[in-house]
Amino acid sequence: MKRTIFLLLTSILLLSSCYRNMYHFEEGDLDWVCPYNVGDVIRFETNNGTDLLYISKKTINDTYSKIAPHEGVWGADFRASAEYVGCFVHRKNRHDLWARFYKRSDGGIGASFNLGWRFGFEVEDSRNMNEEGTSIRDTVIIDDANSEYGGEGPVADDFEYFKWSKKEGLIEYRLRDGTVYPKPNE
Repeated sequence: MKRTIFLLLTSILLLSSCYRNMYHFEEGDLDWVCPYNVGDVIRFETNNGTDLLYISKKTINDTYSKIAPHEGVWGADFRASAEYVGCFVHRKNRHDLWARFYKRSDGGIGASFNLGWRFGFEVEDSRNMNEEGTSIRDTVIIDDANSEYGGEGPVADDFEYFKWSKKEGLIEYRLRDGTVYPKPNE
């Protein structure tokens, strides 16, 4: 029994030390996932109607445990990540939302998004970089320059672009019908 426990602990230590590099969140990095909490419903209104954003899940994966880190694969880097999962309702159509923020090897923050059929992975657009060119700044713009439509998109009411703010979350979007929805007034 003692030998089994010893072998198990040794295996875990060996596997956990197989990360080439580990990148953890630093002060201010988690501001990207502070605007919303699970269960929040945010209303976006124009004279064309009301849309709703619903947050169903929020996760943060950042651990300093050297015994059993929770993500990664053999010989890969560990990158802290945080994400939102939810849905967006426009008229009678439901669109999935997925927004992921992760620690980059240069110390900055990267992002990946899915809203409707628009996908933007590993967003590193020069419009979105800070002065040092190492991280997205306070607002990310997701449009044709850094994203594309998935297999069944775009649908008629899909997103032409959207803007995500570090401090406020989704602040504006434009649908393919030309309607611009600004962030809700508080």
